[in-house]
Amino acid sequence: MAEYVNPRAQACQNCVKAKAKCYGHSNGRCERCGRLNRDCLMPELIIRTRKSRRTIQQAQADRIAQLEERLNSLTSTLNVSRPLSLDDNVESSAIVPEAINISSNSSSAASHELFESRPILSYASNVCTPNHQTALPTLQPSQYGEDNYEATPPAPQSPSPDELLNFFRQNLARQVPFVYVPAHLDARSLSEQKPFLYQAIIFAASYHDSVHQLALGQEFTKDVTEHLVMRGEKSLDILQGLLVYISWYAGLFGFKTQLNVLIGLIFSLVIDLHLSYPMPGFENHEKFLGEMKGIVSNHQSTWARRTEPTKEEKRTILGCFYIFSAAATVSLHFCRVNPLHWTPFLQQCHDDLLASPETENDIYLAHLSYLQRISEDVQHSGIHQLPPQPNTWNVAFTVHFKLLLSELRKFKDSLPESIAQDDFMILNYYTVEMRLLEICFFMPPTNPTSSSSLQRVDVLSMCLTATQAFLRHYFSLENKPYVNFARIITSQIYFAMMVLSKFSFFHAEDWNMRDVEMEMDLSTVVDRVSGAMEEASAKFDRLPDKKPWLQLSQKVRQIRVQFDLMLAAEDRSLSSLSDMQRNGTLPGAPFSFNQFDLLDDFWQNMSENTYGVN
Repeated sequence: MAEYVNPRAQACQNCVKAKAKCYGHSNGRCERCGRLNRDCLMPELIIRTRKSRRTIQQAQADRIAQLEERLNSLTSTLNVSRPLSLDDNVESSAIVPEAINISSNSSSAASHELFESRPILSYASNVCTPNHQTALPTLQPSQYGEDNYEATPPAPQSPSPDELLNFFRQNLARQVPFVYVPAHLDARSLSEQKPFLYQAIIFAASYHDSVHQLALGQEFTKDVTEHLVMRGEKSLDILQGLLVYISWYAGLFGFKTQLNVLIGLIFSLVIDLHLSYPMPGFENHEKFLGEMKGIVSNHQSTWARRTEPTKEEKRTILGCFYIFSAAATVSLHFCRVNPLHWTPFLQQCHDDLLASPETENDIYLAHLSYLQRISEDVQHSGIHQLPPQPNTWNVAFTVHFKLLLSELRKFKDSLPESIAQDDFMILNYYTVEMRLLEICFFMPPTNPTSSSSLQRVDVLSMCLTATQAFLRHYFSLENKPYVNFARIITSQIYFAMMVLSKFSFFHAEDWNMRDVEMEMDLSTVVDRVSGAMEEASAKFDRLPDKKPWLQLSQKVRQIRVQFDLMLAAEDRSLSSLSDMQRNGTLPGAPFSFNQFDLLDDFWQNMSENTYGVN
């Protein structure tokens, strides 16, 4: 743009000041300055630049830039104040947690109060995933437009990853003793060394916001699928992450079919990592020949180990056995196909942990896995495949039952005091005991004249006592909500409810439930379980339109509705049968246990449906 000079600015300074006409310039003076004998000085020229006209396109570009800056500010605010929902398109985050000094001596109660009062941030701000990519949540203009920006309040600061890791060590690690996280490792170091285990730990410790935890679970399964299935990566880190994830895979997270898939992935990793096999010894020609055949047929890959198993690998394989065996205890379908059994190698891993433990959890894991070995013996003993209520009971079954019961009682007496008083161990023990004593429903009627020391009424009484003891201890843990959320514990409470249902429908000459005093019947248990879930919903369902715990509570209440209907139908049937017997129109018939098959299906299906989310 050319410079613009005002053509009228030709008067001298004196004429400008006097506002007089300046003319007749000669000899360097104008006519007025020459007449007044003054110096005639011309003013400095004022050069001005003409402003350019803004085009419509330039105005639109400036407006777009302003809106983008405002939208970026809105994005950062929403990323802090709004937890991610299941519908948000969130990619893996690479934000590495900042280390925060936390005293290792802080109590679990103080840690729990801290988590109760502070919400959880979105997944993108807390979790370091294996993909190491950062992404912001996609904004929906209709929901988070310019008009709503000023009304969005900032959210309080959430617990840091180090605080979540510390909470896991204090309150949750006892239930997953097959995973050891050294005390000197902070969240940053753990995320770098074992990203999948870190991701699963953050998922487990973030239960205080149910929707946020659902997002963490989805992100974890997505990463596992990508690395394990799509890329074919196999590592101990992925296996340990899956074990921790499944241990806290409560009723909020997907369908039971997905749980079966995850268990299948665990077993495939056990095979590919050669965890269930000891290091081979070539002391004879047959073993050496088998090794060579394996190398040739599998293109230099063999099923045998090439190194001695480490302590970490021993913990992991015992953890896999525990997860598989515990799932078989509470699942009628999985117990038929459980592929991982107690072997001499697992016995060796158990003995090594007891002989040279690195932590107290190693001793705990050894006893817990041995308890599940007894449970596996109960599952495969064959005493539960007896015909219903036979007239006589095979002597071999009687001996086998007594041996299992004696071994279970000896195990309880041999536990160290600290482990014998552990809540998780007590619940596992009573579950195995209920599973063994459940044989009472298949025993022949009590015969006072028989010389047998094993009578049905005695076993019925022991089974009811074990069930009531389990329920009593379970409900004493209400001040520890994180214990009740574990996948194994929720399955065990369903199993106890199924045993109670069998007692409710069991009628025999030597057993009358109306004459038995029960602390808690099935209706009371269902009400207390659903009530605890409703309390959890009030604490942990933070979004008004998404309440996973409340949905789960409503499904549990369906159990009581169905149970009351079945109980009413049973009372009408018994009343009609008694009238016909008194009239002599129908002879007394022995009690049939065919209905228990239907009852088992009811509980099994209810358990599967309960684990789904609408």
